[in-house]
Amino acid sequence: MKKILCAALASAVFAAAICGCSGQKSPSSGSSSDQPSGKTATYDEAPTENSVSTTGNKVHIKDSTLGDIWITELEGVAKNTLKAENFTSDATFKYYSEDGKAASEEGIDISSYTGEIDWKKVKAAGVDFAMVRLGGRGYGEDGSLYSDDKALEYIKGAQAENIKVGGYFFSQATTSDEAAEEAEYVKDLLDGTKLEYPIAFDWEIIKDENARTDSVSSTQATECAKVFCESIKNYGYKPMIYSPARELYFKYDLTQLKDFDIWFVDYTNVPEFYYQFTMWQYSETGSVDGIEGTVDLNICFTNIANY
Repeated sequence: MKKILCAALASAVFAAAICGCSGQKSPSSGSSSDQPSGKTATYDEAPTENSVSTTGNKVHIKDSTLGDIWITELEGVAKNTLKAENFTSDATFKYYSEDGKAASEEGIDISSYTGEIDWKKVKAAGVDFAMVRLGGRGYGEDGSLYSDDKALEYIKGAQAENIKVGGYFFSQATTSDEAAEEAEYVKDLLDGTKLEYPIAFDWEIIKDENARTDSVSSTQATECAKVFCESIKNYGYKPMIYSPARELYFKYDLTQLKDFDIWFVDYTNVPEFYYQFTMWQYSETGSVDGIEGTVDLNICFTNIANY
């Protein structure tokens, strides 16, 4: 999966965050130090308290990439109930348990860049599920759709070894129509292939001065996620939203997306995202027998997920 480089946000962002969601700005392509020479950082309007249903409560967050921030608590959005003391790990994976019983499945996410995979070895290594890149949209001006040329091969190989499979689509949608187009593209690509795990909407802020999504507002980004997920659900698959904290707090209006599972990405020891998520990508440098090179590692919380 394309990696998100979450550099430290400019101090102005933190100052705005202390006041809650109202009037906050979210970086469209990282901190000012990440901008091309001669460029200054630009910020999109985050949803305001006038447009988002909140409890009015201000919550202090210590985030591994955003630092110390304050958010305004959203109304009706389920909160994270995971307990830090319930996490364990070994040389390969993280695990989660409740009342002394396993409450997680361990997985990987892959794309054609992963190369050849020995699925028997991957299964023996303890992998329960694999999230496969199905395709994406280019972030240049034309925004062409493309498929991952190993997607169907990976799905077949994993399922043959009783590894559950889900997928993700790297979106660069700027309108509802484009989001719907992406979902239909996924449906056509799968052509009836059954998946045990969700299909995730992976919309990312690109650190490129020519990225087609640079001017996408929070309202537009939320609508794109909603349309993609609703379309995927209508096609008979389970939808999900893949994102780091920055977009989840400051780009998306989660009150409009609360019916969809979240696949949270944060490379830290224990996740501290305030709202509920069902899957967590915690490493991009994992090592799993059967895969040459590094691979992204994930954990799915089976006490929350219904798949």
